Amino acid sequence: RVRKTMVDPARPFLRELGVTDARGNVLPRMQGKWNQINKFIEIIARLISEARLDQRQSLQVVDMGCGKGYLTFALHDYIQGTMGKTPEIRGIERREDLVRATNGIVATLGLTGLNFDAGGIAETELTRVDLMIALHACDTGTDDAIAKGIQANAQVIVCAPCCHKELRPQIKPPMVLAGVLRHGILLERQAEILTDGLRAMLLEQAGYRADVFEFVSPEHTGRNVIITGVRRDPEAAQKAPDAGIQGLKDFFGVATQSLETALNRSRARKETSGS
Repeated sequence: RVRKTMVDPARPFLRELGVTDARGNVLPRMQGKWNQINKFIEIIARLISEARLDQRQSLQVVDMGCGKGYLTFALHDYIQGTMGKTPEIRGIERREDLVRATNGIVATLGLTGLNFDAGGIAETELTRVDLMIALHACDTGTDDAIAKGIQANAQVIVCAPCCHKELRPQIKPPMVLAGVLRHGILLERQAEILTDGLRAMLLEQAGYRADVFEFVSPEHTGRNVIITGVRRDPEAAQKAPDAGIQGLKDFFGVATQSLETALNRSRARKETSGS
C-alpha cells in the first residue's frame, strides 16, 4: 500500500528541484531529502493550525537561509494548493547563484507569491511576518533568525539549528560535571543541549510556547533537532521572569549568548525610543 504523504510527488516544483523524475518518482539519492520535506510540512501544518493562522486568507512567510529552496517551494505549494490560501513567501539566501536558480524555477513554473532575495540573516529587515523559518543556519545564524522573528512579532518560529560553536569555548565545567565534560564529545553535546535549551527558554520569556524535539531519523540528517515557538495569547504572554536563564549560564560559566544579547539590545532600543 502506498503511504499518503503531505506533499504530492507529482508536483512540478519537485521535478525542477531534482527531487523527482519526469514521472513523479522520487529519485533514490533524494529519498532522505524527500522525507525531510514531508516531515517539515507536517510539523508546520500543525503549528499553523495551533497558531490559528489557517483562519487567515493570506500568510506571510520568511525562510531565512533557504538554500536551494526545497522547503520554501513545498510550503508555497501547501499553503496555496492544500490550504487554499494566498502565500506571500520570501526566501533569503546569501549565495547569489542559488537565488538566481530558485527565482528561475519560480519564473519557469509561473508561481506567484514567492520570491527569493540575496542577503544574510543578520542584515535582513523584517516587518510583519506570520511564520519565520530558519533551517540549518550556521552557529549564531539561528540566534539572529529567532531574534528577527520575535522582533517582527512572528506568530510561529521554526528553526533547525546547526554548528553550535558559540558556547563551547565559554563553558567552564562545574565541579560536579568535571569528570564527564573532560571528554571532548560529551562537552560538545553538552554545548549543543545548553545552546538549544537557552534558545527555548528565551523564546518562552519572549511570550512563545517553545518545543524542542527530533524531527526525522538521524539516518536522514545528523542535524535533526528542531526548535519551534508559537506566540501565546497577549494575556499569557506577559514578560516572564528570568526563568532560570542567568542561573543556568552561571552554572556553566557562560558569559554571553547571542540570542539573549540581540533581544536585550532590541529591548533597550524600544525603551530608549519610547522615553
